[in-house]
Amino acid sequence: MKRKDIKDWLVSLLPSRLSVKLAAALGALVLVMTTVTSFVTYQYFAHILTQENLKKDAQVLRQNAQQLEGFIRELTVLSRSLLADPQLQQFCHTADPDYFQKEAAADLLTRTLSVQDLIHSALIRHEDQVLWNLYPLDHTFDPLAQSQKTREPAGFTEAFLLKSGVEQLRLAAYHTPIADLVHPQQKIGELWILLDLRQLESLIQTWNLPQQEITLMQDQTVLIASPSGLNEQQLNRLAGDQPPSPLQSVPGGFLLSSPVAGTPYTLFSYRSKATLRGQASFLIVFFSLFSLLIFLLFVMILSRIVRRFTAPLSTLTAGLNQFAAGDLNTQITLHSHDELEMLGDTFNSMVVRIHELLDQAVEDEKIRRKLKFDMMISKIHPHFIYNTLNSVIVMARRGGNQEVVDMVRALILILQDGMAVHEDLLMDTIERERAVIEAYVTIQNYRYKQKFSVVYDIDPALNELLIAKNILQPLVENAIFHGIIPKEGPGQLTLSIQRQNDQLHVEVRDDGVGLSAELASRIEQGSAALNAHREAEKNSVHAIALVNVCERLEFLYGDPVTLHVESELGQGTAFIFDLPIIEKGGLPQ
Repeated sequence: MKRKDIKDWLVSLLPSRLSVKLAAALGALVLVMTTVTSFVTYQYFAHILTQENLKKDAQVLRQNAQQLEGFIRELTVLSRSLLADPQLQQFCHTADPDYFQKEAAADLLTRTLSVQDLIHSALIRHEDQVLWNLYPLDHTFDPLAQSQKTREPAGFTEAFLLKSGVEQLRLAAYHTPIADLVHPQQKIGELWILLDLRQLESLIQTWNLPQQEITLMQDQTVLIASPSGLNEQQLNRLAGDQPPSPLQSVPGGFLLSSPVAGTPYTLFSYRSKATLRGQASFLIVFFSLFSLLIFLLFVMILSRIVRRFTAPLSTLTAGLNQFAAGDLNTQITLHSHDELEMLGDTFNSMVVRIHELLDQAVEDEKIRRKLKFDMMISKIHPHFIYNTLNSVIVMARRGGNQEVVDMVRALILILQDGMAVHEDLLMDTIERERAVIEAYVTIQNYRYKQKFSVVYDIDPALNELLIAKNILQPLVENAIFHGIIPKEGPGQLTLSIQRQNDQLHVEVRDDGVGLSAELASRIEQGSAALNAHREAEKNSVHAIALVNVCERLEFLYGDPVTLHVESELGQGTAFIFDLPIIEKGGLPQ
């Protein structure tokens, strides 16, 4: 086959109609743009999800460390009560205690320390004698206690093995000097509280998760290893003299650490990047389906638009072909049957078509504004739904069945309310909006227990008045996450709606960390200024709710409605605005 024949054959495979070519080109362009956008969005959200999972894992590790800190505090309290006990003081002042005195001292140690499961036993080192509370006349601990060098006033020993009969114990000790209560500077003995590392290991094993194992270290020594040994492999890659950081990047993942205050112990946990990425795998399916749906939607729309716009070109082509035939005796009249009349009729048809397109453009603008509003509403939902479902999983693991029911019921109410927006219900009653906010607060209270409270100061007579949907919930969410959660201690949020001067006076006030004067000024200037500030500061997460509120106020009520901000750093923030009073049926829905 000749080259020209091959070229003609390839050309014959291409579509010949202009509408098909244009639709194919635009479809390919939309497919590429949608794929690239979905890929970039997936990378962004996968990174955010990874960081959130790391924060959650670090918080869980810190909670585990706090449990150990609580045990250490109890251990310290028990030791102090023993040091001040008159019976122990008298025993340590006795130069050569007899059998009954030893039994009494051992019984005191057993009764005092039996409240803690992790405590194995205790002993008193008195001059050259060692009293073990389990076996007062046994000398198992004598060589170990006598071989210890002079120690600090109080502290923990390294782990050691002790053979007692046929049993081999793995222990660590907390030791503290026994001072004379009358002469505090005089040391009359030393108290050792022995920790059973097997019990401690059993406790730590209950904290292990399939993808998150925990290692307990004392300085540079592994005290309790992880079941798979993966943590220890990563710890060996760190420099021996390098202090651990709460979150440290290592090859293939991240190493989390949390020191146990008041002890030389530190909890470690390794999280691989593959595992973290695997938790975000559902995003691949989501964005793949999203890209496919967007592509199909655009193909359907573009096909209709292409056919609609190429129809006049077909008519014009027919007219130009007739004009090229040579019939030039034309008149621009409706009754001359020549080429000019045909061009005039085509021109008139084009004018009619232009009017139709203008009308269609007006309708398209209305649809565009409605879609823009829908997009505002949906900006926050994916991340919120993820956090809620994650909390449901945690509560389900803990067996909180009623809490799971309450949270899912609140989530269903919020999702039903979100569906109402997409059913062209742009306004709803104040009573309904309050119910949605209460459901949202219910969910957040399960995530941040005893962190915040909400006061509703709403006149019951206003319950049936209409207000823009989802205009209050983003402000409540912003007050909780960016006002109260970052502050130390609990906070309070107040939602107030009252009638003032034939208007609805709305206030969302919190006693959180407050806003900067610059950001408060930007918010009052409206959505355009706030968007510019958000892009300049690269802080889209913090300001997205405020941008949505400003845009919704401008979209539904127009420019006269402005958002006033009262804020002081460290004292709190108040968002204040007035809305026109709208009765039911007073606004098209």
